[in-house]
Order: sequence, then C-alpha cells, then structure tokens
Amino acid sequence: MGKIKTTFVINTIVSGCIATFISVVFAQGTIAEDTTDRTYVAPEFFVITAIWAVGLLAGLFIYKNFHPKLFLFISIVVTWGAIPYGIEMRT
Repeated sequence: MGKIKTTFVINTIVSGCIATFISVVFAQGTIAEDTTDRTYVAPEFFVITAIWAVGLLAGLFIYKNFHPKLFLFISIVVTWGAIPYGIEMRT
C-alpha cells in the first residue's frame, strides 16, 4: 500500500470514528434535556456524520479520478472540518 493510500485510509477511519462519536454524544443530549426518555433528544446533530460522509465521497472521487497527491489535503480538511461545521450549523 502506498503512502497516500495509507494516509487516506487512516484519515478516514480516525475522522469517521471521531465524527460518529461526537454526533452520537451530542444527539443524546444531557440528563437535563432528556425529559421524554428518548434515546436521541437532538437528532439534528447527526448532520455532522452526513457532512463527514460528503467529504469522504469527495475524497474517494478525487483519489480515483485525479492525481491524489494534489487533492489529498483538501479531502483531509473537508473530513475534519465537517465536525466543527456541523456543530456550528446546529447552534
């Protein structure tokens, strides 16, 4: 496996786990918000995972169709930038 492919796979796994964890924790809310005994009090936080998935798909498209070395940085920025952007969209 080449350096670029390894970087892309590691970035995908790490950022995906973090994005999923943050969206699930935020969607569950706090004890003070959960007066209805629902699992997900604020499901709109799952938009973080959706934005992350768009970054992943863009990265896959770029990796398969273009010279990946030039566009790998853009893919990494989009996947990691989805987390704070999704949080900011919600508030």
